[in-house]
Amino acid sequence: MHKDFAIIGLGAFGRKLCKELVSELHAEVIAIDIDEERVNEVSDFVTFAYCCDATKRSALEQLHLDEVDNVIVAIGDHLESVILTVILLKELGVKKIIARAEDESVKRVLEHLGVEEVIDTRELAVSNLGYRLLNRNVIQYVELTGQHCVVTLVYEGQEPSRTLAELDLRGKYGVNILLLRRGKKDIVPTKDDRFEPGDSVVVFGMKSAIRRLGKKLH
Repeated sequence: MHKDFAIIGLGAFGRKLCKELVSELHAEVIAIDIDEERVNEVSDFVTFAYCCDATKRSALEQLHLDEVDNVIVAIGDHLESVILTVILLKELGVKKIIARAEDESVKRVLEHLGVEEVIDTRELAVSNLGYRLLNRNVIQYVELTGQHCVVTLVYEGQEPSRTLAELDLRGKYGVNILLLRRGKKDIVPTKDDRFEPGDSVVVFGMKSAIRRLGKKLH
């Protein structure tokens, strides 16, 4: 399913996330910052780039961010600006707000404001975040090389799957199922195992192949 994003705050983290979402994951991205120079730095490769003050309701209203799937507040050290921006986005009916936090106190404030996902940028690589945002059933992503990664996916089917032998994921996608996590139990899978609803599936393979597989685990 296609997704689009708005990123508010184009510091180092915000700019890198823009590049990741556009160049690696082919998402449509709206980039927003109060600094015109930063906006110009990304304007050539994002879908739209706007120079405006996100703490002003009149400015945000013109961008129609309630029509965007995910709005990421990537503003760095200015907590007051982050809080004001989040409050305005809530008032404007934005579907999903994701915000960055660099300490536990900021995280608690954002959660109290109703932010759906708070990202600790000290612990999460930008590539990890970008991949997760575009793949809703990805709960963990570790890049091993430029092309290969280990990903934990959630099986979202309502019924048990066919057996792993019948699914033939290695033959169809070139991926290896390393582990099944069912509740608190870790299972080393055999050809006779099946995915059960809610299982976490740890997969190794090429990023492009795992992305295709992730769309099938519903």
